[in-house]
Order: sequence, then structure tokens, then C-alpha cells
Amino acid sequence: MHTAMKQDPVPARPGGVGDAGAGEAGPTLPDVVIRFPAMYAIGVMGFGALFFCLGLWIASVNHHRSLGVGLSLSLASVAAVIAANYWRRHLHVVARLTARQLVLRRDGAVDWGDIAEIKANTIHTYYRGAARQSDFVCIRLKSGPAPKGKLDRFFRNARRAVSGYDIIVGASELSCTAEWFVAECRKRMATAGAAGVAPDGRVAA
Repeated sequence: MHTAMKQDPVPARPGGVGDAGAGEAGPTLPDVVIRFPAMYAIGVMGFGALFFCLGLWIASVNHHRSLGVGLSLSLASVAAVIAANYWRRHLHVVARLTARQLVLRRDGAVDWGDIAEIKANTIHTYYRGAARQSDFVCIRLKSGPAPKGKLDRFFRNARRAVSGYDIIVGASELSCTAEWFVAECRKRMATAGAAGVAPDGRVAA
């Protein structure tokens, strides 16, 4: 399997955001809540509906019909659909973008001024001639968060050594694109007064 990484272009920040001089108040941006994608719950609901129909077919139409098996399968499918619909309505929050911080479910809160670089990267993998693509949000911090223990310290150091970043969030965990997420983060970095936010997400010292 061969891998290759390239950086996807990220939409430019809207004009006027972060253009104010040091000490000037920028525009107020609303808090953004990003939840886990709903497509997984919807997929479970679709499979539940499919198996519900299969259960009815087994119970009534099939010439080898079995009422007990068919009804059991249909009832289990109904329960799965109800549970998946509840999951869809109560998706957990993956990230929260406030005026002061980026709050991540796994990595905790990070001040905008502590972010040294943020990028949207794409990893292309090729396996048996089939191309696959995975998008990630990669964040490098000025000062890494305090490790929770020896194991956490080991994994953080390994991730930094391999990738060069302190925080990596897969786009498959987000209900938005990696590019949109990065663009919104850069808006808040500029508005929060992070000096010198460059187009690639770097913050000048």
C-alpha cells in the first residue's frame, strides 16, 4: 500500500475579519457547536427499515414462513430504528468554537492564542489499485497541554514525532468539512487578537 499526503486548499478568510489593528475589537462571531455526523444514525435507521420489511416477508409472504421468527425480526428492527432515531436527535458534541477557545471532546479546551498552526490535510491511500481519501484537521500548539499520565504523554509525544501536530481530528467525526472547520477556527483566532494569522494558519511570534 502506498500513501501520499497533500494539503487541500482552505477557503480564504472573509474580508475584514482580523484586519483591525492590535487592540481594536473585531467583529463578534457566534459560538459554533459541531456534532457527530448524523449519517451513521440514518444508516442504522435504513437498515432497520430493511430488516423490518424482511421480517414481515418471512412472517407472511415466504412459502417457508415462520410467524415467530418474522415477528421477532420486525420487532427488533423497530427497536433499532427507535434507538437510532434517538441517537440522531442526541448526537454528542465533537467540538465547540467559542470566542475564546476551541473546545474538543477528546483533547479539551485550547485558547485561540495557543494555536501555532492549523491546517486541513488529506491523506491519499492506494490499495490494490483502489484510491481512498481521508481528510483531517491538524493543529500544532505553541505549548502542548499537560499530559494526564505517562501513557498519555507517550502517545502525545509519538503523535507529535510522527505527524508534527499535537491534535488531529478526523473529518469523519465532524458534521462539516475539514476546510470549513479550519476557516471558522481562523476567523476566531483573528477576532480573539491572535497576532499575524497567515493564510496557512500560522501565528507569528
